[in-house]
Amino acid sequence: MVLLVAAGAYSSLGYSGNDAIASHYMTKGEWSDSVCGGCHFDVYENVNNSYHVQVNMSRWSPLTNFDLETSGEEEWVKEFGMYHPGGGPLAKYGIDIDCMMCHEKYGLYDFDARAEAIANGNFANANSLAVANFSATAQTDPLHLFVYAANVLTPYPLLIVFHDAVNGAPTSCAQMCHRTDVETSAVMWADEEAFEESDAHAANGVECTACHHTEAFIITSDHQIGRGNASDSPDLPDSHYDDTMRSCDDAACHAGISHGPFADSHMEFLACEACHIPELPGGDLPGGNVLESFSWQNGEREDVYRDSDFQPALAWYNGNSGDVLPSVDTRNDTDVMVTPFNNITGTWWDAGTDPEVLANPNTSISTGDPIPVQYVKAADANGDGEVTVEEMQAYDADGDGQADYPNAVLRTVELYYQVAHSIVSSDIGLADPYTCKDCHGNESVIDWAALGYEQDPGGESSAVKSIAVTYDRPRPVEVEREPAL
Repeated sequence: MVLLVAAGAYSSLGYSGNDAIASHYMTKGEWSDSVCGGCHFDVYENVNNSYHVQVNMSRWSPLTNFDLETSGEEEWVKEFGMYHPGGGPLAKYGIDIDCMMCHEKYGLYDFDARAEAIANGNFANANSLAVANFSATAQTDPLHLFVYAANVLTPYPLLIVFHDAVNGAPTSCAQMCHRTDVETSAVMWADEEAFEESDAHAANGVECTACHHTEAFIITSDHQIGRGNASDSPDLPDSHYDDTMRSCDDAACHAGISHGPFADSHMEFLACEACHIPELPGGDLPGGNVLESFSWQNGEREDVYRDSDFQPALAWYNGNSGDVLPSVDTRNDTDVMVTPFNNITGTWWDAGTDPEVLANPNTSISTGDPIPVQYVKAADANGDGEVTVEEMQAYDADGDGQADYPNAVLRTVELYYQVAHSIVSSDIGLADPYTCKDCHGNESVIDWAALGYEQDPGGESSAVKSIAVTYDRPRPVEVEREPAL
């Protein structure tokens, strides 16, 4: 009833004929304050201010090794704009927020057409090319046409009949936005069937937004999608949205579950994923391959992939913040949990201007001062395709007779990319969840030394403990009866 009243109150705002009504039905895929804003109030501003849109273009990643200062913003847009919903830093290049990227209802949004247009610098037409098939279908949809015709005859538009199927959150972000997650976290979501076979949540119909929920499940939601504290996307102080997603023991999820007193005592320091992601897939996966290592030593990324299923690394972790590499913590840090990761070895050149990096290039978590790849390529003085320390330290880009990178170091760092999907249960997934004997005893899967222990802290006796699953049960109803005597 509330929505019907809202539709009646706001539906005619900005109408000036059939074209305006067609816009209202979103067949053009464009935002309009006069058309969309009537019902969706501050949604455009909320989306535009969300962390998905307000991406930090200058933040450096060892995976992409993109230097904004030397390559420029426009090149950043061409290379990474396909993964961005538009607006924010892309707005000045003519790529506005595209609501249909998430909310198109026919499954006809053409991500590839949008990506190709952006890569070719055809920014202004990128969004319209993506919704071309959707627009044609929407304008000939029988239900759409019926609602359009009925609105001419009724005082209250029937927009909600058509709109209900549109305004839901997407069931998957795998088509483009999070496609690259395959190489770091071995997710299988690029193929629905494969994902359901590898993840217990997916198999049971749990959609992304059930865990990654927004502030409220209404049309005026702030679009700050719930997130954890992923090691490869540390927050800066002014954009801290970590730990805004549902936890496993949330009231809407697994509240009240127990694995018995011995296992439950681990919950203060052991993440659920540590036992429920015992194995990750390797080989050719839907959407790509999983990285084991990569190197930028010679100016282009050279990759080594995991060719078979593998066990995630377990490490202490309490979240990252600031300009740091994907890294983990130690046993003595505050509020740390044993958490699973895909451990990827990365190699790249650094100018050596950061004293910490210069002293400990392979163990420092500082991003340091990476040398842009175009300079790395140019430093190959003898043209043999291999850049040496001597060549990099002697390189003179501006021809002033002075070496530009006299302290250059080749860093080789163990990078930790957190994994949180591929959750297994007793009957779904690549392997069974870990039990006590998997972690304790003679055949432990845990590297205790890496976790800061000299030996198994639980001892072999822990291997035989039970972890039978139970849930809190309500107290039986007491029946009042008259005394027998």
